[in-house]
Amino acid sequence: MINFEPSMPVMLLPAITFLMISFGTRFTVISNLIRKIHDESSEKTITKTKDYRNRINSEISALNTRLLLTQILQVTAGLSFLFSVISVLLILLNIENLSLTFFISGLITLVISIILFIIEITISSRSLRVHITDVENEDN
Repeated sequence: MINFEPSMPVMLLPAITFLMISFGTRFTVISNLIRKIHDESSEKTITKTKDYRNRINSEISALNTRLLLTQILQVTAGLSFLFSVISVLLILLNIENLSLTFFISGLITLVISIILFIIEITISSRSLRVHITDVENEDN
């Protein structure tokens, strides 16, 4: 049997809160990038070459994936927070077995959220490498 301490779910709450703030910031950044691309593609003054269109389509594809991942990781982080709070409440009501179940559920959803965060960071890094390559090619 697991040695479940009542303080365990309480220790998760600040960590989850900080992750949710970080995830919210990433969502805002992605939203701003999407709006910027929309504004650029709406401008009539920009010459839209085939290369430009390919780059924009590639960025849009990456942003769609990042947006979806960010939404899911925010939901899983929110669920993790909710499960941890319910676990604390159940501890206060002296229902430790169910509290343990909610605590484990909170841990699992937190792990899922962190894995999705790592995937999203990887996609973001790949997109930045494409921009670096574009800049390097312009200099040549």
